[in-house]
Amino acid sequence: MESHDDRTRKWYFPSAVSEATHDEWTVRQILVHLVLFSDIRSLRADVTDFHVRQGIVLTDEEITSFYSLRPDGVAFDDKNKHCVLLEFTCPMDSVSSSLEGDWAERKELEKNARYGMHIYFVNHLSALHDRPWNCTQSNFTAGARGSLKQTQIQDRLRLLGVTNPKARGKI
Repeated sequence: MESHDDRTRKWYFPSAVSEATHDEWTVRQILVHLVLFSDIRSLRADVTDFHVRQGIVLTDEEITSFYSLRPDGVAFDDKNKHCVLLEFTCPMDSVSSSLEGDWAERKELEKNARYGMHIYFVNHLSALHDRPWNCTQSNFTAGARGSLKQTQIQDRLRLLGVTNPKARGKI
């Protein structure tokens, strides 16, 4: 794994509890880790204000739903203040390409759309609170019958510090 100059590990994956299990953190838990709000009341106000600025009025249930969303995983580089939401998708073997386009590409777009507003919110809140965090997303999408976009997967592994080509090949 990639390390900083002082040999400390670059990436921290708190949702990877063990090799066999993981814990899907909510957006709220991610915000707690980033120290971007003081209490639940302030978080609800921040979510409300953020959406109003976008011309969107949310119900109480939608506000709760917004910060309760659970990406498949999350990675932090605390030193460089980088947070990455991780999404993993693998279809059933019966899924195939269609006239609407490649399944894996459509899935990528769906995942990006699902978390786009959340990433924008984290970055917005970070700027308001003078916390220089940068939040992004990495999708790992295997295509139908095990096919995948190898270059795309390799690039995303590199981003997360898997720099050894042999290790990337095994993954």
